[in-house]
Amino acid sequence: MKIDVTEYEKKYTFELAPITQLCGQNIPKKTYILESIRRYFSTYKYSEEQNKWRNNVKINNELVGRKFFIVLSVNGIEELLTWIKWSKQSLMVEYVRGLMQKFDWQLHLRTIDEELEEMFQLINKDLSHLGDVELTYAVSDVWDMVQKSNIVGNGQTSLEDKNNFELFTIYLKLIGHVMEINPRKLLIIVENIDHLISKKEYEVVLQKMQQICIRYDVYFILSTSLDGYVGCDGKLCSGITVLGEVDFQMPEFNEIETYIENNYPCNRRFSEEQLQETLKKIIQHIGQTEYLYTVEDNVICKLINQTLMLNDRWEDTEKKPEIAFLKA
Repeated sequence: MKIDVTEYEKKYTFELAPITQLCGQNIPKKTYILESIRRYFSTYKYSEEQNKWRNNVKINNELVGRKFFIVLSVNGIEELLTWIKWSKQSLMVEYVRGLMQKFDWQLHLRTIDEELEEMFQLINKDLSHLGDVELTYAVSDVWDMVQKSNIVGNGQTSLEDKNNFELFTIYLKLIGHVMEINPRKLLIIVENIDHLISKKEYEVVLQKMQQICIRYDVYFILSTSLDGYVGCDGKLCSGITVLGEVDFQMPEFNEIETYIENNYPCNRRFSEEQLQETLKKIIQHIGQTEYLYTVEDNVICKLINQTLMLNDRWEDTEKKPEIAFLKA
């Protein structure tokens, strides 16, 4: 699916894949795109006067309607916790409500009812001394008791004590279970996920998201800007859009592999793994000018890093065709 987001006369376009990765250094543009999507597929009320937000999101050149997706947005750990904690609109409440409908809990309700009946009889015996008054309850109040519960970790630890990766794992598992109980079309936005988890954890999160997308009608949009935070294998490559001074939609992996092999300044073959690792290093700088570091830049950086006991070495030997291409 192609998504167009307009900002008055400007238009930003990207391919919506099951997992979409919005990369690049133009953070204000990414922020505007994601906020536009959140507003459009929500109950956000637009003012009557003309504004940049009204009907500024199209899918495949059409206004699909604001109920086309249900959007779940995460922009920081507080929002992530909101979906996991016990609150009226959290995924956890929806999941537990579904579990209670599945369980044969009528026997438990009858037991609770009998115990409560006995307790209320004792209370009302004393209340009768006051006059014609008594205390009542309804079995439906049991759900009210459940709603006053709290979600904690094992050993009564607080959810806030868990690290970000643990919370993401819980969140993704929760999405899978909720979709199993109540399937629908979900669009999940995780903004600046690279500020929340490590690169290795990001790779694991991508794998978990792929498993969800295979089973359910769920789409993920992830925004990153830090080097290394991108999955660019054959399954993910075409879902990458780099937003810079100029925007770039990544093609299929085999297309970019062919382009690089055919246009590299000397006869050089890259393995699939080598090319993927290289793309991870440079993808956030695509579409930017002045992105190449000079020798002086690297020397100064190495000098400072040596004071921190970090001693990287420039592993590349001088390669004349590549250097000539970089100078051209």
